[in-house]
Amino acid sequence: MMKQISALDNALKQLNGLNSDSTKRANIIEHVKLKEAIAAFAYASLIWNPFEHVEKIIPNCFLTGYRKGFLCHDVIYRGTKDCTGLTMGLKPCENSFVKGYLLISGIDQLAPFIEAFVHRESPIDVDGVKMDIYTYDFLPVLMSDGNTVEWALTCVVNCFSQLYIPVTLSIEQQAEIIGRSYGINGTNFQYLQNTLNTYLMLSLIDSSTEEMQQLYAAVLVYRQQLIEEDRQWLEVFDHLSTKDERQLAIESRKKTCIVTKSTKVFSRMYSVTPTIIPTLTYR
Repeated sequence: MMKQISALDNALKQLNGLNSDSTKRANIIEHVKLKEAIAAFAYASLIWNPFEHVEKIIPNCFLTGYRKGFLCHDVIYRGTKDCTGLTMGLKPCENSFVKGYLLISGIDQLAPFIEAFVHRESPIDVDGVKMDIYTYDFLPVLMSDGNTVEWALTCVVNCFSQLYIPVTLSIEQQAEIIGRSYGINGTNFQYLQNTLNTYLMLSLIDSSTEEMQQLYAAVLVYRQQLIEEDRQWLEVFDHLSTKDERQLAIESRKKTCIVTKSTKVFSRMYSVTPTIIPTLTYR
């Protein structure tokens, strides 16, 4: 046990927000000793594509006092430095809640579990730039019975990151970014679509569901206003199956911007039921 606990403390030091807080790390370690397990709260892509070393999944959990949204730029997974995308984060919000899963690892996989978590949520690009969009906290998560509480590592938006968006983007502004952006794991639209599909299929309805549906509809409108060549390119990119294929496509696209037709994009809004596409094994 002592060996695993020492490895756990070293792993926790990799997490922004916990690396400089020895008291909070000590509290987490005491909790892990009691439970002989550690949990991470999964929302967005972590539900439809969890990271490695997860031994148990508990569905239909919820985190109160927070709201999820597209709060940060993405320059690696679903965007690039030249064509930044958007990615989800959590922000404190009174009277709101986020539905998700708990991903759990036992005592023997503590360090690998956390290392896989931080590798996934705080990636480093080929130039060594870290996407430090999250600060990690240890928060109480309610189980589906509404009474049982389990504490879990949770990604909360890092308001000090250069990739954090300090202003509230409108649905239309988000749609334009998501509708045209792409990265090594696919298009930004695909990320939104997979996340929304997963939440609806699993009946994970929370404070952000209605806004996500509106955003999905807005992206479809935006995509239809792209010139045909760009729209077709993005649709092909959606179905590339490897990171190497997507990287080659990104390199070939660097000198060409995604553009729209010279019409008013958001002249009207309407409700569209999302269609399910195959979920990729990436974020």
